[in-house]
Amino acid sequence: MRRLFLSALLVLAAASPGASASDAPADNPRMWEIFLEGQDARTRDDMDPDAVRERDREHRAEVLAMLRANTLRTSVDYFNAGIVFQHGDTVDDCRLAMALAQMAVGLDPDNRPARWLTAAAWDRLLMRRGLPQWYGTQYHKPDPDGPPQLYPVDETAVDDEERVRLGIPTLEEARARAASMGG
Repeated sequence: MRRLFLSALLVLAAASPGASASDAPADNPRMWEIFLEGQDARTRDDMDPDAVRERDREHRAEVLAMLRANTLRTSVDYFNAGIVFQHGDTVDDCRLAMALAQMAVGLDPDNRPARWLTAAAWDRLLMRRGLPQWYGTQYHKPDPDGPPQLYPVDETAVDDEERVRLGIPTLEEARARAASMGG
């Protein structure tokens, strides 16, 4: 069912031939609000993880309704929707995050955050399945009282050149970031 939905989404979102820049659709303001609410909730000092998870579920349902109504049209819209699903709970949420990020890149190949999200969503999907990530975008705390660590990486899957192309730190930089979080 999701594959059919994603295929239909790709067909509906394809740019019409001969469209000019002045014909370009505007970003969906509600999608932007949802994105900002999700980001704000994660940066608050008084963050309640259970409340954030519940609000994330509500946001995912609202974004699915927007997708069904074809009200997401721009690369920014699809990136923002992808971030909402990146914060999801399931492998299917990760798959949809990746598909939405790929849609964002398809609409605007220069959308660097969307290129990053394609890799981050793939890494999160692998992580949720208990497999090593490829790009080195995901961190975890194997010991709840210990410092964050870089989730295991399959170092043969992609090289640093590919990471850099996607706007992702090299593995050395990702490891340094993990070390700096241990503080």
